[in-house]
Amino acid sequence: MTETKNSISESDLLVPFEIQNIPREYKEYYLAKRQNFFASVQGFSETFDCYMLLDKIWLREFQDLKVASDLNRMFPLLLYFNAHAKIRVSIELALSGCLAEARSILRDAIEFVAHAHHMLSDPALQMKWLSKNDQEKAFKEAFEKNKKAGLFNELDELHKAWGDLSETGSHATINAVCDRFAMVEDGKTFEWQMRYLGIEPRMWGMQLLWMLLVCFTMEQTLFLDYENRLQLDDTLLKMRAEFENRKEQLRRDLIVRYEVPPPVARGVSP
Repeated sequence: MTETKNSISESDLLVPFEIQNIPREYKEYYLAKRQNFFASVQGFSETFDCYMLLDKIWLREFQDLKVASDLNRMFPLLLYFNAHAKIRVSIELALSGCLAEARSILRDAIEFVAHAHHMLSDPALQMKWLSKNDQEKAFKEAFEKNKKAGLFNELDELHKAWGDLSETGSHATINAVCDRFAMVEDGKTFEWQMRYLGIEPRMWGMQLLWMLLVCFTMEQTLFLDYENRLQLDDTLLKMRAEFENRKEQLRRDLIVRYEVPPPVARGVSP
């Protein structure tokens, strides 16, 4: 790739090791993904800043909970750790333009949060979770049967997001691929084209906001599950208040930027 007025050179995006060792066929994809990430950090800077603040909040909460005062509440916290790890990967993919893959991994994060929250309601569930390989029937009864009333009890927002992410990320459905396929016609023939990366900017910006709200709902679940300890951290409470203000300001800004119409009021049948 040669540098022009409208392009970026390889050396701006890749280190020498990457330039020398990544095959040409893969490098085009790798470059585009890296460039998308940098472009979205700049183009959606307010959203990125919100993600980074929320990430700091997660880490602050984990630090506060480092010393366990109740062994029955210790193991579920490990699942929250794993959820946070998946959130980081998901958001990096989303900022790189890999929306379907980001949604799939964000769904995984929700499952770990739901499992952790469910275990905290009954310590006996921890043994069923740990014994899945030996007692699969008991595991399914505790964690898979009637998920809305069981696993996702009192987690209605996360259950809805989990379902949406299943359809638009994890499962092989039209909704999971419709934003990356295009059909090109030249008058005589049709050709299907697939975009591995990228999405229309308005849709990208709104999707990043929606995912941010899902990530916040997961963090809020952690906070409420361990509120007795976390509410004692004044710095954490200030961070969460700052995030709330930034999140709502971002929502208002995007409504104006993308001219999002208000929701249509629905009549109620008598």
